[in-house]
Amino acid sequence: MGKEKIEREGWKLASTTSGTQLRRILEMYDELGVDVNLEEVTPEECGGCTICYIADNETIYRVYTRRRDEVA
Repeated sequence: MGKEKIEREGWKLASTTSGTQLRRILEMYDELGVDVNLEEVTPEECGGCTICYIADNETIYRVYTRRRDEVA
């Protein structure tokens, strides 16, 4: 899904993460009643330090969120 389409549909970038942190975030948003959309990204697309992700051979995701009550 392209960035413009994501924003048009009301999604907001919440985090870029992977592994255990990703699982905790997904559980938290579910408990809060927030919808989540994951977009797999490469380390080059992250724009920050990705040494840990690369060292652990983890898949990196951008986490987009929107409140369930905002869905049309």
